[in-house]
Amino acid sequence: MSSRKRRSRRPTRAPQTGSGPRRLGDQAGPASRSAGANRRYQRSHRQGSSRLGWLAVGVVVLVVAALVGFYFARPKSSDTGGITSGRAPAAAPSSVVAALTRIPLSTYNSVGTGGEGDPFVETKDQPSLTANGLPRVVYVGAEYCPYCAIMRWSVVAALGRFGTFTGLKESSSSADFAPIPTFSFLGTTYASRYVSFSAYETEDRNGTTLQSLPSDVSKLYATYDGTGETPTKFTGGSYAGIPFLDVANDHVSSGDPSFLAPSATAPPVSALAGGGPGMLGIAEAIADPTGVVGRAIDARAFDIEANYITAAICLSDGGKPSSVCASSGVKAAEKVIAAAKKIS
Repeated sequence: MSSRKRRSRRPTRAPQTGSGPRRLGDQAGPASRSAGANRRYQRSHRQGSSRLGWLAVGVVVLVVAALVGFYFARPKSSDTGGITSGRAPAAAPSSVVAALTRIPLSTYNSVGTGGEGDPFVETKDQPSLTANGLPRVVYVGAEYCPYCAIMRWSVVAALGRFGTFTGLKESSSSADFAPIPTFSFLGTTYASRYVSFSAYETEDRNGTTLQSLPSDVSKLYATYDGTGETPTKFTGGSYAGIPFLDVANDHVSSGDPSFLAPSATAPPVSALAGGGPGMLGIAEAIADPTGVVGRAIDARAFDIEANYITAAICLSDGGKPSSVCASSGVKAAEKVIAAAKKIS
């Protein structure tokens, strides 16, 4: 697998054996795992004749800090609903879903790829993956998994450009790793004229089996991600893991990309651990990554991944709808994908 890919991190929890999806971090991938995880914020101070100027700067800093504090301390849009049980998440607030699935086209276009590499492994000569005549997108994850929690934001945003979700749930990854606000796809349906979407949450927040994979999805997972500790040519020698995303068997992914790892310029995992600004705050920040909260959590990284997922779908569905697929942000991602090495 390319060095652009990062596998999920190793948890303190013991590995789970068996033929189904392995728990987060039961895979290795040390070379790619550390990519993008070495940067932190910096500050400076000075005295002298420019005291008044620095005082003005200090006032601005205090105002920004207060705004960030307000967003991160405000009520978390019913974050507690359904989260403690781990098996029956509450419905995601409509305001959150609307904010995330109606991101302005100008936001996607201004972000583009952000100079970040293709998060997918690109394939060729693979059997076509469709459902009802449409290209099929398959997601495999688990509610406890923090990197699944991160990926769902981009998956929902991207698929919201092609269709409509019904029954999205509000959830959080397990406190054993990093409790990150997110969605659960359990019981969710998706309607689109352009693409089919199948999602499977294999375990709940407590690590208890939640959904079993049907045989066809198990085969996809084994082929493109691996089974147990047996890697495949598509995983580049790393172990199997989640989250797993397959777009029409043309673009496959296991784990989130390196630009969503904790770091100074890409801190979503560390910034959202413990709740961050809450579900609505996160969605609003992704819609406006240039705002105070958007910069604090590096929300542009979610838009970048959403552009890549969108581009993968557009390449598989014939470029429909053109209002989405012909946009500059998607075209930028398609260009990177087209240049990537294909694995057959």
